[in-house]
Amino acid sequence: MSTLSSHVETFTVDGRPVRCRILDAASASPQMILSLPLILLHGLGCSSDVWRPALDRLAERQLSCPVFVPDMPGFGCSPGPKAALGMEELGDWIVRLMDVLGLQCVHLAANSMGCQVALAIARRHPERVGGVVLMGPTAGEQYISFWRYALGLMLDGFWEPFAYTAVLTRMCFQMGLIHYLETTKKMLEDEPITHAAEVDAHCLILRGGKDSIIPDSAARRLAAALPKGEFRRMPGASHALQFGCPVEFVEIALTFWQRAEA
Repeated sequence: MSTLSSHVETFTVDGRPVRCRILDAASASPQMILSLPLILLHGLGCSSDVWRPALDRLAERQLSCPVFVPDMPGFGCSPGPKAALGMEELGDWIVRLMDVLGLQCVHLAANSMGCQVALAIARRHPERVGGVVLMGPTAGEQYISFWRYALGLMLDGFWEPFAYTAVLTRMCFQMGLIHYLETTKKMLEDEPITHAAEVDAHCLILRGGKDSIIPDSAARRLAAALPKGEFRRMPGASHALQFGCPVEFVEIALTFWQRAEA
């Protein structure tokens, strides 16, 4: 059994503190070899806490690379500017965090709204991105209406583990209602499928079979629009599959990143 575990460090980006969970690379005899570090991005109303089950599984896999999971500005324990940031602004912020961390190029994994941020990074900073795993990707309001998102969010509670619902409730209180609504507006205004052809990175779209928030048709449309996109359905998973199905997610993602590097 691995003795590795994630720890929390604080960095400074744009003059504001950033909380970041970090899983260090295995110091000796790593089981899984990857050339690039990993950055994992949370969704709307969330923080790095939503990645803890996946981080525990990654620790067991003894990676040759470090893993970084930041609270984006205005989420969790990372204060943000007064006005909520849009998806492209959050993407540019992640790149500035990479500069602070000394990371030239990384693999990305993201959940929900974080997928729009990941796609913005891949579109605007292609030289900084390896393979991209997108789980339950939101797609702005072009293909999924606000009310469809809202209904899906209400139904999602029936499918997620109780522990996730408890963590999500706490994370949403950390964010606050006003910032949540402002960020929702920014998320809906973004059009990732329209700009998908500008993404050159290899992208894997994962959708849980019990995901009530993201319709199967929208996830497949995004995969088809990406030049190097592929789609995979996880029948037993819900929206936050990295929390509810961390073992399956980690194995699928690691295999994909190895293929992307090859």
